[in-house]
This record gives sequence, structure tokens and C-alpha cells, in this order.
Amino acid sequence: MPKQEQSAAKTSRKRPAKPKCSDEETARMLAADARGAAWHVPVSASLEVGPEGGTDLGLPHDDPRGWLVRLADAMGSRSDEFAVAQLSKLTVMIAKDNSTPQLALNAMLAGVGAVRPENEIEGQLAVQMAATHHLAMRCLSQAATTDNPARMEAAGTLATKMLRTYTTQIEALAKLRRGGAQTVRVEHVHVYQGGQAIVGNVTAPNPGGLLEKGHQPHALTGPATHALPPGAEVLCSDPAGGGVPIAGGVGQASVPNARRRERKRRTAG
Repeated sequence: MPKQEQSAAKTSRKRPAKPKCSDEETARMLAADARGAAWHVPVSASLEVGPEGGTDLGLPHDDPRGWLVRLADAMGSRSDEFAVAQLSKLTVMIAKDNSTPQLALNAMLAGVGAVRPENEIEGQLAVQMAATHHLAMRCLSQAATTDNPARMEAAGTLATKMLRTYTTQIEALAKLRRGGAQTVRVEHVHVYQGGQAIVGNVTAPNPGGLLEKGHQPHALTGPATHALPPGAEVLCSDPAGGGVPIAGGVGQASVPNARRRERKRRTAG
């Protein structure tokens, strides 16, 4: 079939018309648009890749100063140089064969803006997170589109490392924002009859050493010795009357409470 006839045949084949949007779907879209009105709109940039691989970074509008202010705010800084340097680091992450470089760059910028960094340290970490996620997705795409098992394994292994790094970066950001403090919250405390519980901060007086104070016995004394749940089974005498045999030469006596011997300090000689 000649090329003209093939083109005419393709033109004559029309795609089936899509169904009309339902009222329910229209309501969902309006609700989503209302929620999105309160969200933070990320900063964007224009980016084109030349035929020789060079990149042309530009502004999305005709106000360069206002764009720089927004870019610096997205990077958590008041420095224009810092903001542009971080943007350039995201630009080099885009592959030369990427057919939509501007889309990839603005996607990473949106990820940085979602962190809302409060200073340059958080800004650097946000850029690292965006770059790590971008590289992980590239590796996963390569693993999914190749038929070579060796390339699939290499790309999948690198993607796994990047995803683990991304999780570590999120934890580092959370730790940085809470100042290194860690809060432990106890949801449930069970204290049986006769037992004792401590509510509050517990601090060891001598970390790494002996916790014994003076001649304090290790065995429990007082009501704490009966700190067993109601109805718990314990060892008792045989109902048939048979006792436990005793070794010869040993009499029946109560076992004394265990105590530690006090160590005598050696005098310096």
C-alpha cells in the first residue's frame, strides 16, 4: 500500500469518543480543587536540552528578582547564590536523553518545596532527598524495561540502595527538627496485686557499675514477694503425699537471701 493511502487510512480511523464526565466525578474534581487551594504552590523553572546535550535554564515569567526570592525561599535560605547552586545540582541529575527535562526538574523542585526547609542545612538535605528519589525512579525504570538479567539486577540493586538512603534522609530530617530529643511514651502499664510500679523518670545513679546499695538483698521482701497474678499456677506439694527427695546429709532449711560480698579496695602501693 502506498504511503499516501496508509496516511489516509490512519486519518480515517478515528478514536472512539470518550464518555461524558459524570456529575459524581465533577463533584470530586471540585472538592479536590478546593483542597488544593490551601496547598503550597512550588516554584518552577523552564529547562531545555540542546541537541549537543547542553541545558538552557530559564525563568517561567519576566520577573527574575521575584523568581529568585521564591527559589531562595524554597531552598530555606536568603542567599541567591545558595539557591541557584542547589538548583544547578538538581539540573545535572536530569539525563541527557530525557525527553521532558523541564517536567523532571519541576518535579524535583516540588519535592524540595514539600519539605519546607527552614535553613540551609535542611535545604541541602531536601535537595539530596529529591535527587535520591529521582535516581531511584530512574533505576527502577531501567530494571523494568530491560531484558538483560544482569542489567536488571544491577539497576534493581542500585534502586534498593537509593530507596534505603531516601528513608535514612527522612529520618535525619526528622531528627534534625526535633533537636535529637527522643520521647518514649508508655501506653499500658500492668501492675499485679502486691507489685510496685514507678511512674516518672528513672535514672541510673552509676551507669555501667553495680546497682547494689550497701547490704540491700537481691531477693524481694515484703508484699512484693507475692506479686503474682490472681489464679497463677505455682509449684506445691504433691496431693498424693509424695515429697521431693532430699540429698543425704542435707537438712531442711530455708534458703538465705543472696547477697554480694563487699569488695575491699586495694591500697595503692
